[in-house]
Parts: sequence; structure tokens; C-alpha cells
Amino acid sequence: MFKLYLFLKRSLITLLSYRTALVLGILGSLVGLLQFSFMGRFLTEGNNFPAIKAYGGNLLGYLIIGTAFTSFVGVSLNSFQSTIRSEQQMGTLEYLLISNTRLELLLTYSGLMNFVSAFVNVAVLLGAVVWVFHVPLSINVPGTILSMALTITALSGIGLMSAGIIIVTKVGDPITWVFTTLTGLLSGVLFPVEYLPSYLKTVSLLLPTTHALHALRMAILQNASVSDISSQLFLLAGISFITVPLGFAVVRLGFDRARKSGSLAHY
Repeated sequence: MFKLYLFLKRSLITLLSYRTALVLGILGSLVGLLQFSFMGRFLTEGNNFPAIKAYGGNLLGYLIIGTAFTSFVGVSLNSFQSTIRSEQQMGTLEYLLISNTRLELLLTYSGLMNFVSAFVNVAVLLGAVVWVFHVPLSINVPGTILSMALTITALSGIGLMSAGIIIVTKVGDPITWVFTTLTGLLSGVLFPVEYLPSYLKTVSLLLPTTHALHALRMAILQNASVSDISSQLFLLAGISFITVPLGFAVVRLGFDRARKSGSLAHY
């Protein structure tokens, strides 16, 4: 736990050291949410959307939750490889690895601040947009927290696989590209999956992000309890049990290969 505290302290100091980048990142997120908010208000005027009645029928809320969800997807998929790349660029990766800290814990502790930062950022911006545009929310806190936690763990396993690949390839990660692209297109971020052709809808149902986003929207917009979204939560838990151990295994393989070739600290 003391090591965890030190990693969080280091991440916080680093984050606050680059205030301009921090402010610009927050402003960029706010602008993105405002864009969807204005678009939602425009589309909602005089229109009904039967496909989103399961989520309360509010298009603005539907779009805002989808936008916020993509932030967690991005962090889950990119956090670990960004951590490795940052340590390589600063020349500190090898020093961390000889600090008697296991590789798995090093990645977990280093990436944790990214998740905390993303959660706080999304919570503040989401609250601001909801307050300004009066988006009706009916939040079930346990359902929301559990949905977010299982989403992060399920996708973090995939992010760990991409980190293992990036240790070896240095540039080019097909796993993150595929999941990011498919999530934006097929998981119902900006439109219901019912509008997809049948063959793409089948692909959509195979993506964990589709079920995660459905659970999150139901918990935030419709006060869905844990039992109401239990099927999605069990699915995400099952995926987590597969992807997380597999992700750590891929990271370890990539680490061993890079160490043997002498390219561990190269980027």
C-alpha cells in the first residue's frame, strides 16, 4: 500500500507540473460534451426517438452518457501502454523495474491515476452539463459503480495485451485500434445498435463495450439496480476473468522478449 501511495503521489505531482496541458485537456473534454449537448437539444426539439425509450427517451442524456463512456474506454485501452511509453521517454523504466516492484504491480499502480483522473474529469464535466441543460437523471449508485468497475477491468485486460505488444513493436498497436474503432461504430455510443444491419448488429453484440454501455445507461438514466442489469454485469465479470490474466501474461512475454533483445528502454 505504501508503494501504491508513492505511485499515486508521483502521478499527481507530474500531472500538476504541466498545468497548461491539464487545463487544455479539461477544456477539450468540456467542448466535446457541449457539442453533443447542443446537438442533442437541436435534435430533440419536436422529435421522438422510439429506439431509446428503454433509456427514458431523452436523446441528450443518451448522447452524453455515450460520450462519457468513450473516455473510460480510451483510458482502459491506452493507460498501460502510455505508462510504458512515458517511462521509456523519461528514461525511468529500468529504474522502476529494479526497485523490487513486480511488473504487474508497476503497471497497475502507474495506471491507477489515469483512471482516477478520468473518473473525476468525467464526473465534474457531466455534472456541469447536466446542470446547465437540465438533463433528467435517475441514478442507481451501486449499479453505476459496479458497471464502471467491471467495464474498466474487462477493457484493462485488453489494454494490457496492447501494452505487451507495444513493448516489442514500439509503434503500432492493432488491438487498441480495432477496439476503439469498433466501439465508436458498433457499440451504440451515438446511435442505438438497432439501426445497424443485421450482420453488424451480430458483431456489436460480441463486443463487451456494447453490454457495458447498455448497463451504464440503464443505471444512470433509468435507476436500474444491480439485479436489473445482472446479465450484463455477469458477462463483464466473465470477460474480466479471461482478459486480465491473459493481459498480464502478454505483458510478461513482451517484457521478457524486449529484455532479451536489449530494447526494453528503447522507444
